[in-house]
Amino acid sequence: MIEELSNGLNSRIVTVTLNPVFDKSLLIPDFRPGGTFIAEESLTLAAGKGVNVSRVLKNVSIDSIVSGILPREGKDIYHKLLESDGFTHDFISTEGVIRTNVTIVSRAHDGETHLRERGPTVRRSALDLLKKKLVTLIEDETLFVFSGSIPEGLPSSSYGDLIDVVKRYGCSAFLDTSKNALRNALSSGPLFIKPNLKEVQDALGYLPGNKEELKKACADFHALGIENVMITMGKDGVVLSRKDEIVLARVEISAPVNSVGSGDAAVAGSVIGILKGLNTKSIARLACAFGGANTLVSGAGMFRYKDVERLYGRIKILSLR
Repeated sequence: MIEELSNGLNSRIVTVTLNPVFDKSLLIPDFRPGGTFIAEESLTLAAGKGVNVSRVLKNVSIDSIVSGILPREGKDIYHKLLESDGFTHDFISTEGVIRTNVTIVSRAHDGETHLRERGPTVRRSALDLLKKKLVTLIEDETLFVFSGSIPEGLPSSSYGDLIDVVKRYGCSAFLDTSKNALRNALSSGPLFIKPNLKEVQDALGYLPGNKEELKKACADFHALGIENVMITMGKDGVVLSRKDEIVLARVEISAPVNSVGSGDAAVAGSVIGILKGLNTKSIARLACAFGGANTLVSGAGMFRYKDVERLYGRIKILSLR
């Protein structure tokens, strides 16, 4: 199944990350606050939610262009990490230092500790430069994936503004963000959104607590012009609503080791499914399988083929109609 995913995909894919990050994962089995420990394993990736989507796509032989806004301090190392993973990149540069996020995995205590830096404040002029950059990346049938937080200094309307630009050139947009950034971009009509339950509340003002409320949330997003709505619910699976069909996809995951990037992996699976013209159930299966496989290894956007294949066959699909 994995080998067939890249077949028939002719669209150019551009992932856009406004707030890139060095993503460092440390395996410290006996970690606890206040101690001094040596990591048994360490992995540093050039990351950010859009880059994570590209990493998943790359791992199934689907090329994409990684773009966005990249602070100057640390960018040479960031570029080298991207290039070592085989990425094509085309960022605009701005002042500041690339932030670093650290995830400490402690298997002995069955948990993760996440340390997050805020990142630099970005001037609004960078957004105008990025708009011009994205236009130069457009070819026929270009799909843009806008993912992640908006850095300080840029308006919460940034994603909506960028979507408006690429749509003027006939391009489609996926969107994965939160809070005001999500709410303000809905009117721009992205093709696909992927909020989690809290982000649904951010956008619509209520937290879905049962099947009927999930259906209502999807209907409310559709009423705003969003064709494809995926609501992620962690271990409880994903809901995908498209046109006249809405399904819940769920799979049991044994001994997950990492949650970072699982939502980005689900987005990548959805990109593949939609571009290949798959039906709703198959797209939900891909998203759930990629998201689940990402939790079984360290590193955002990382997975093993065998895990995707195994999970795909075990996913349970329930119609919510």
